[in-house]
Amino acid sequence: MTMLRTLYHLARADFLERLRRLSFLVLVATTVYLGYLCVPKADASYQSMSLQGARGIYNSPWVGAMFGIVISTLGALVAFYPIKNAVTRDRQTRVGQIIAATSVRRPVYVLGKWLSNVALLSLLLGVMTGMAAVMQLVRAEDLHLDFWALAIPLWLVAFPALCLVAATAVLFECVPILRGGLGNVAYFFLFTAALMSSMLRIGIGAAKPVNDLFGMSYIIADTQRVVKVSNPDYDGEFSIGAPKLEQEPSLFHWPGITWTAGMIAGRLSWVGVAMLLALLAALPFDRFDPARGHPRRQPQARDSQPSPAPPVLEGHRYAPAIRVTPWVTQPLRPRLWRVLKAELRLMIAECRWWWYIVIAGLNIAALAVPEAAVRQILQAVAWLWPILLWSAMGSRELRHNTQQIVFSVAHPVRRQLCAVWLAGVCVAFLTGAGFAAQRILAGQWTALAAWAVGALFIPSLALALGTWSGSSRMFEVVYLFLWYLGPMNRVPLFDYMGVTSEALAMRIPLYYTAITVLLLGLSVIGRRRQIYV
Repeated sequence: MTMLRTLYHLARADFLERLRRLSFLVLVATTVYLGYLCVPKADASYQSMSLQGARGIYNSPWVGAMFGIVISTLGALVAFYPIKNAVTRDRQTRVGQIIAATSVRRPVYVLGKWLSNVALLSLLLGVMTGMAAVMQLVRAEDLHLDFWALAIPLWLVAFPALCLVAATAVLFECVPILRGGLGNVAYFFLFTAALMSSMLRIGIGAAKPVNDLFGMSYIIADTQRVVKVSNPDYDGEFSIGAPKLEQEPSLFHWPGITWTAGMIAGRLSWVGVAMLLALLAALPFDRFDPARGHPRRQPQARDSQPSPAPPVLEGHRYAPAIRVTPWVTQPLRPRLWRVLKAELRLMIAECRWWWYIVIAGLNIAALAVPEAAVRQILQAVAWLWPILLWSAMGSRELRHNTQQIVFSVAHPVRRQLCAVWLAGVCVAFLTGAGFAAQRILAGQWTALAAWAVGALFIPSLALALGTWSGSSRMFEVVYLFLWYLGPMNRVPLFDYMGVTSEALAMRIPLYYTAITVLLLGLSVIGRRRQIYV
């Protein structure tokens, strides 16, 4: 009972502490807005769920299933980043050292953090459930609200997936190498791989009703069965967040799934997997020991002959010799290039030799590979590789608690902030130099200009988000989504690198030029806010 009481109070204290933060209100507002987007109008340019252009009438089963699938896929990706701070917050506020001095064991601590994450995500899931009911009545295609038919598929599909996200967040915080920005990037690719694996397990075409991680197979298989009855030519296509076709979508009535005891037990089994994953985090957890994980310092070599002890006068204390720095008659005026050199050295200080080898290989491949599609992918990878360098821009001073020193120098905005931005631009130019050279050799001057816009846009985005958020996480999340939608999936609107011909034809680089100027202005305002607030 003592262990359960301790577990309860750990989870409760962390949960209540999160509710008192302004970020929680931002999460609730974002959740409400996403709930609004999940049920688009009939004439909207996209559909949340469609089966070869067809969709179900907005009744309670369809709206609940639609919300459940969207939350378990897109929501599970987004929810990881705001909750990956439970252990880190105790570490930064030094509350963890107080907890470490108590009898709280590591498994109890990590389970408490997991339960706090689950409680927060469950509260947001409750908000989404309310929004699902409201949006069904707002769209008014079926005004008969069956709350249980709406809530059951939503919670059975989304809740187990969110429990796994909560456990993964705790595990990443306890593993030293995944605690920072590398873990944020790694989760994005881990989630993408898990989603692709789940889709392959379900199957292409007619879905197999299996207990997949994201809970989609039961709903997809049943809706495909209903559509196949009314449309014998249906080939099993199913899409989430697809653009609307030119013709009006055909509507069908979906009565919902009859959830059996085996199906419910299968979904709840993922909650048990999440609990085991949270307990696994206790193994790498260092219990806030500052000495753990740091290499021991080698003892310094002693001289063969000990240095003579300083003379001590009887009745007097020995005062060691002090070397006084001579007075500088000329005022010290550091030039911009010196500050830029210092900022660039800080930015690349932790890069190892293999980091430069990867960049060199990507740039050499840009000149050697003849296929344009392969070069586009290589450029996207080359400008994803330094994401952890860019993400520190604008927030490095707050993270290392050096803002009192840095912001007190002469011209902290005009000189130091400008040097930070130029250092980020230098990294973008160096990591993408081979791709710029390829465009010059091919005479593709429009593509070269688009490349230059991308090289200016990325550090501007990092600096603006860093100065306003005070952390590197926001840039890592936003940039990963832009990178995935634009250069990798070739969506012209998000192609900030100008790698697609569609983006060049639509003059998308001009829009990103204006956005870059706006971001620089926001960076200046954000830095002044950091200095004077």
